[in-house]
Amino acid sequence: MNPKAANLDPNLRQAYDRVMGTVTPQPAASSPAQVPTDTPKSQTQVVTAKKRGGFSPVLLVVAIFLFFVIYTVIWVMVFKLKIPFLPFLPSL
Repeated sequence: MNPKAANLDPNLRQAYDRVMGTVTPQPAASSPAQVPTDTPKSQTQVVTAKKRGGFSPVLLVVAIFLFFVIYTVIWVMVFKLKIPFLPFLPSL
């Protein structure tokens, strides 16, 4: 154990021992004994659902697909490419 850690506050010593993975003997008089209580403390936890974006994932995928199709058609028309399986594309 670090010599500087020998004169720490008991709470800091516990934290130091937890972090460093060491166990040091603690004086019994410095920490008061804790008496367990019979009354359980009730804790309530509220879980809220996080609302994601307003777009449906399916709608987003369809929009991205349409964007790439239109983008490709525009560049095919600009470069006047002939695509055998798409004879209906007009050339500019």
